[in-house]
Amino acid sequence: MNNKVTYWLDPLALQELVYVHSRSFVSNFKSNLEPAALEKLIYDEHIYIEKNELLEIIDASCKYTSFVPKGTGLELGAGCAAISVEIVKRYPKIKKIYAVEIVPEIVEFAALPLIEMFKLESTIIPVVGNFDKMKVSDDSIDFIVEFDSLHHSFDLMKTIAESGRVLKDGAQLIAIDRSHWNTSKRRRSELENQEYSHKFLRDRGMDENKRVTRADNGEHEYLLAEYIQAFKSAGFQKVEWIMLIDPTLSILKLSLISLISSKLRKNTKYHYIQTWPFQKLLLPVLFMRLLGKKKFGHFVSLPRKKNSKRFQAKTVIIATR
Repeated sequence: MNNKVTYWLDPLALQELVYVHSRSFVSNFKSNLEPAALEKLIYDEHIYIEKNELLEIIDASCKYTSFVPKGTGLELGAGCAAISVEIVKRYPKIKKIYAVEIVPEIVEFAALPLIEMFKLESTIIPVVGNFDKMKVSDDSIDFIVEFDSLHHSFDLMKTIAESGRVLKDGAQLIAIDRSHWNTSKRRRSELENQEYSHKFLRDRGMDENKRVTRADNGEHEYLLAEYIQAFKSAGFQKVEWIMLIDPTLSILKLSLISLISSKLRKNTKYHYIQTWPFQKLLLPVLFMRLLGKKKFGHFVSLPRKKNSKRFQAKTVIIATR
């Protein structure tokens, strides 16, 4: 254990969990890398997009919602704590934020170095913990943020209810995640029950003969409507959403491709396309592309660079307790 990390859970007890074990192999961040090189390595392994792209997402999410973090906060499924680091740098009224992540190695070898790199140890508390059972008091948190972590929840209602428990009345949770507008039960089952390859398991030190599905690894395909319903059922008084999209014709192409039977797309790069119907995207894309507007209804323009790994669509939900 690292005495600079807060442990809500015993790290040794977590190693038997598939979704922890599969993510527990990280680079040796103790190497003598320059700060910029170390930061890039952390981003490459845990964020998967460039830092400037993450900042664009954060800035757009806050600009087009009412989210202004201050006081004591909490990040769900924080991973390397990059979100905590960047919002603390942007919002000086944040006094403290708990960066909660269930994979000990990521907290110890990625989150902690990133926090120390920017000298934010007094503000960001790296925590090994479960976002379904957080060791903070009822009504004690001023805001919650999550980036691509709620879809890892095995019980969305339980996770969001726990967030509702710790938030103060009137406090906000901002969720920046993936979602489907609509998709069949068969398609969701197909995606979630897809088995990982022997190589995937072997590279992570797991039994390559064991059957491990994406669902076992915490990869779930939630609908936008399910997120909204979970927040409302947990007692959140106001739930709003926007969609950040790259307003190019390629997103319309992808929405049309998503209509093709998934069996025909199974072994192609289009297998995991999020299901956003063409008719929902057509007007927003044309309006923003042709007129140069930044927003159309729920849709916000967020162009991306060519060959970027960033998804062309990202859901942002702002829920008020």
